[in-house]
Amino acid sequence: MKKFRNLLVKILLSAILLTGISPTWVTGAGENAISFPDVPQTAWYLGDLQYILKDSRQIFAGYPDGTFKPNDTLTADMYIKLIVTVMGHKVENGKDYWASTYIQKAIEEGYVDPSVDSWFTRKKPDDQYFGYKQPIRRVDMAQVTGRALDKLTDDSEYRDPLAVCELIKDYKEIYVGCKSNVVKCYDLGILTGFPDGEFKPSNELTRAEAVAVIRRLIDKSARKRSELPVFPNPSPTPIPVAELNRPEKKDLGNGVIEVEGISFNPETDIVNKSNNSMGILKVEEFVGVFLQHLKFYEHEGKVRVRGYIPDLPEGYEWNIAINTSLHGSDDRGLSGNNLYTKDGNRPEQILPKPGNSFDRSLYTNKENIKSIYLNFDIRTPRNARSGNFYISLTLKKYSRYDEDGGHSLVEEFDPRGFIEW
Repeated sequence: MKKFRNLLVKILLSAILLTGISPTWVTGAGENAISFPDVPQTAWYLGDLQYILKDSRQIFAGYPDGTFKPNDTLTADMYIKLIVTVMGHKVENGKDYWASTYIQKAIEEGYVDPSVDSWFTRKKPDDQYFGYKQPIRRVDMAQVTGRALDKLTDDSEYRDPLAVCELIKDYKEIYVGCKSNVVKCYDLGILTGFPDGEFKPSNELTRAEAVAVIRRLIDKSARKRSELPVFPNPSPTPIPVAELNRPEKKDLGNGVIEVEGISFNPETDIVNKSNNSMGILKVEEFVGVFLQHLKFYEHEGKVRVRGYIPDLPEGYEWNIAINTSLHGSDDRGLSGNNLYTKDGNRPEQILPKPGNSFDRSLYTNKENIKSIYLNFDIRTPRNARSGNFYISLTLKKYSRYDEDGGHSLVEEFDPRGFIEW
């Protein structure tokens, strides 16, 4: 058996040298998984490793010397290759740097965002990929994994992110822009943390941990989804969208569609053909739908806000912010609370995607609120817009700023229909 294994390793190593694959990667798929002398039969990740080795995509394997080195750290480029591979993309190695093609594919698919993932994009004068060649931190692993997970998961599968946060003992130590993806991975059982209940975001990812994460990403039966803590006073749930009786999208012909009961004609409602920005008056119609369902109310002495994020024509996305400033601190010790439709914030700050309702706490009582104001615009994926709206419920002010069509205005706004106290 030992001679057979040594012969197999030599054959695989020869294949690597012929095909130009990075020397730390050895193809190891097959009916009978290869055993490694440094992987004990009692290893916590053994089942995950055997599962991965049998996968026909040849996702992960050992080293040319026949070992697996489970406690070695995994570099960012290696982890990115894992994600690109398990997501079904066929990529050849780069010519000058083997991982360049995998990194480019990850950027194209949204698994890596160079504008956000500064840990990866660190460079040296002689090496533009320096950051990708360094050991990947657990928090950056969660960022990449969470983005891939969104492509595999329906929004309805995610649970209350605020309750999931309670499972992570060092939640406050996680960088704000990474919290959302860490919580998603915890929620679906992709990550479980350490025995002490901490995530340890700055720890470097080991090969054994990477095997477990990848297995849970592609095999739902292996996920370790935790029960959420039960709070003594459960929060209200959002009003089901079905009860709001929102109209379905319609194709009216000749390129005209109807969304949320609003007709959208690209010929007349796009004011800048170079960037496809939607005219401010058409944006105002969708803002009107949002305002139609927006309510601030009290529940057990605390202020909450509920509403609905209207759907949009394809190619457009909301940029909504609901902001409150306070006279003092809220229940979390913060001076205010902001809710956004954009990712990259804390889970408790992120509003749902279009077509969904929400009901969120502002973590304070009504007497402590100094001001409530709203910001809106509708953008294209390239971040183009025609202007924005500013509405202050405190100053009773409605402002529309038009950057293209000259339809700006400032007028008085009656907030009484939005506040139920």
